[in-house]
Amino acid sequence: MYMSDPIGYPYNQNETLLERQVRLLRKNGIKRIRIVTGYRSQDIEQFDKQKGLGLEFVHNQKWNDDGVNSLIVGVQDLDDDLLIVHGDGLVGEMDLNNILKCDMPTVSLGIYSTMFKFGKQHMPLLKRADELRRTDHHVHGMLAYARKRKNRSKIKCPYDNSQGVKLGRTIVHIYDMAEKMGEAVNLTVHDSTDVDLFSQTAESRGRYPCK
Repeated sequence: MYMSDPIGYPYNQNETLLERQVRLLRKNGIKRIRIVTGYRSQDIEQFDKQKGLGLEFVHNQKWNDDGVNSLIVGVQDLDDDLLIVHGDGLVGEMDLNNILKCDMPTVSLGIYSTMFKFGKQHMPLLKRADELRRTDHHVHGMLAYARKRKNRSKIKCPYDNSQGVKLGRTIVHIYDMAEKMGEAVNLTVHDSTDVDLFSQTAESRGRYPCK
């Protein structure tokens, strides 16, 4: 996994995680797939052209400041149901099928999971992510957990994934608001996982700046 180039982990010899995600999403009837880009955005767009993935891109100009900005710029012009899939998520077919079939408006797959489905009635909450972002003790606890996992990893990275933690915690906070309204449910994870382990693929080996 950690020997990959920045496009994504090689899930197997012929397919990166990005290709796998796109293939499974298309297989399950999702035609419009948007990627919010930041670091090395041109590389990802070039990869899309080479592979003919047919993706849509929105660039987060503030990608180096706060990961929540990626959510904000990604949803501003959307008014339909939304499936959020993190780029470092190994998406399983069973989990993807379950989350799409679930009749609740908003669905979380596990805790700090790789996938969330938000019903269009909750899109206004996502568009307010800037004011709903989490910076409280919950985030600090997750940052400490991320550092602990990073220190246990065989691959050492000099940076903490604070952007990803803040983004993940903010999405969970918005999900919690929908759950309190009785319009959200959490599903058990069967075959999906976060493979990033709070480190960065090839960047952890010093081939690229970790930022």
